Amino acid sequence: MSIPSNETKQKRTLWQWISFITPYVYSTGIVFIIGWMLSAAVINGIETVKAHSWKAFFLPTNENTHSNEQSWVNVIAHSIIDSNLNNIIFRGIFFLLIWVTLFLMIPVAFTRLKRFKLFNFEFEVEDKEQAAIQTVEINGGKAKLMAYLTSDDASGKLFDFLDGTVINYQEALMYFLDEIQAGYRQHFNASFSYMVQKEGLPPQIEDLSDESRETGEAVLRNKTDNDNLLKKNYLVYYFCLENNTFTTVLSSYQHQFDIFDKYLIELLHNIINKNVENIEYMVALTSEDEENETA
Repeated sequence: MSIPSNETKQKRTLWQWISFITPYVYSTGIVFIIGWMLSAAVINGIETVKAHSWKAFFLPTNENTHSNEQSWVNVIAHSIIDSNLNNIIFRGIFFLLIWVTLFLMIPVAFTRLKRFKLFNFEFEVEDKEQAAIQTVEINGGKAKLMAYLTSDDASGKLFDFLDGTVINYQEALMYFLDEIQAGYRQHFNASFSYMVQKEGLPPQIEDLSDESRETGEAVLRNKTDNDNLLKKNYLVYYFCLENNTFTTVLSSYQHQFDIFDKYLIELLHNIINKNVENIEYMVALTSEDEENETA
């Protein structure tokens, strides 16, 4: 027996991709500038040693055209300015300052920072009160979903999947997962894909499935860096159906699963199991009564 999967392709927005590649572009730029400084210094050193001597490597290679009456400060200043090595160092430092300042001026650079301090100036990047309110609203919405699953409306919806005296568990599970998926996308701006499989799970999901089987609870695993768009967050639940074992897998590139998601998925499976048993038992009794009356 197999249960259809709904692996809706999650679209990663342009802003998410920009946030993802920004640290790599930033690091690459710094490495490139430092690499240029080192390579230019090595090339300059080799050419200077060949043309003059090791002493000329740190001193100006051109002849002193300045007046002998100049002060010692001017002599030292001209020596520093006329040195090719010093020019390379100063130019590299200038490029580094420009590069770092550029990324500090771009809002994308602040997406991972909660507070940034530069000298005596401190910048708050995230509104803590707004974030707290948003968290409460999201958790409240998930609590409403749990209340809906335990309501009479959700129980009555299972009659739509009644085939004779048996409820099609697969279709019922798919229906409620679709409802939860749509609710997350609409109210929480969070998208996820789901699949229900009997076998053939990837190794990382297989480990989570085994852990869920041992604990009897849903298991979640979020990636360390949520901005990494090459990995996913997972919520896995192992369950039995008609002497067969299945695993429900929720995955998302952006949404980090929490304890409310864990309880929601556990509640969904438990409520469906309980209501299916009650409805099928009630239908079976009703059918027997009708048969007896007919007889």
